[in-house]
Amino acid sequence: MIRNSVGYNDPEGSKETQRVIELKLQSPLSSRSNLVSLAAISTNPGEILITYCTDIGWSPYFPIISGVVTELGGLISHGAVVSREYGLPCVVGLQGATKKFQTGDYVLLDGKKGILQRLPQPE
Repeated sequence: MIRNSVGYNDPEGSKETQRVIELKLQSPLSSRSNLVSLAAISTNPGEILITYCTDIGWSPYFPIISGVVTELGGLISHGAVVSREYGLPCVVGLQGATKKFQTGDYVLLDGKKGILQRLPQPE
């Protein structure tokens, strides 16, 4: 577990905010965008899907989720390819993500750096 402070723009982009990082995982495989949202081990609209892997059966959920994290996969895996098609931030190959994050966690998904980090719940 990594504990540290990080500055980032809040979702409205209005000011710089200091938050404490509770957990941070990094993968060398990622997309080119980032997102702050709720984590989900389910597929609720607007949430980030965190799962072991995706296949064709997950395709109907990509239009409603906000980002994808998988433990298994590479640059041409299903999750990575479909995420690029929908313009979603995606990090693949992030081992242990489903065990370390839970539905309802407030997270920053940084597809540019391949980072998924848990943030404190907003007030």
